[in-house]
Amino acid sequence: MDTPNKLLGNVRKDSKNYVILPRARTWQAWTDMKNILDLPESEPSIEEACLAEYIGPEKVYYLEQWARLQDERALSFHPWALALGPFWLLYRQMFRETVLYVVLFFVLGLLRWSGLGFWLYETVFFFTRVAILHLILGLSANRLYLLHCKRQVEKILNTIAPEEQKEVLQDKGGVSVLPPVVFLLLSLIWLISNYYQGHYGINTNFIF
Repeated sequence: MDTPNKLLGNVRKDSKNYVILPRARTWQAWTDMKNILDLPESEPSIEEACLAEYIGPEKVYYLEQWARLQDERALSFHPWALALGPFWLLYRQMFRETVLYVVLFFVLGLLRWSGLGFWLYETVFFFTRVAILHLILGLSANRLYLLHCKRQVEKILNTIAPEEQKEVLQDKGGVSVLPPVVFLLLSLIWLISNYYQGHYGINTNFIF
């Protein structure tokens, strides 16, 4: 079956492989074919099938959340993203978004030099920044993850041979425990380093 998709262009579902077709095939051509084919209403779209392969665990949750976002244009809240912040991002292998989180964390740290944050104790200022970023992430996590998955799925379907696409979607997607564990260890090293630097008189207010 051919189907138009604003993310993937024209794709074909063939023996559980998802194949990019030449973009020369027009919307009208697909419409003509659609009228001939009789598929059950419950059959997922090609985009949903590819995204489901890539998501891995909790695929039903995310597909439902994304459908609600697109249909209702409503806010979608993710409690685990709120609670875990960058650890959730890394668990879902969203490395670019993690870098953005860290950059924003340190940029907010510059407020320590201004009248907006200097009056706060170091610990209070640290957890205030964390709370702000986690709240933003909790409110935007589902949308961010949708954009991430679409970007990765499109890349895979455009660069990987058809017979390997399903396997690569599963391998590149899903979740990973290693990145958040490494991030936790690096964070502990950073916090301990800041503590001892402050203890020995080195000013670290600009980053802490």
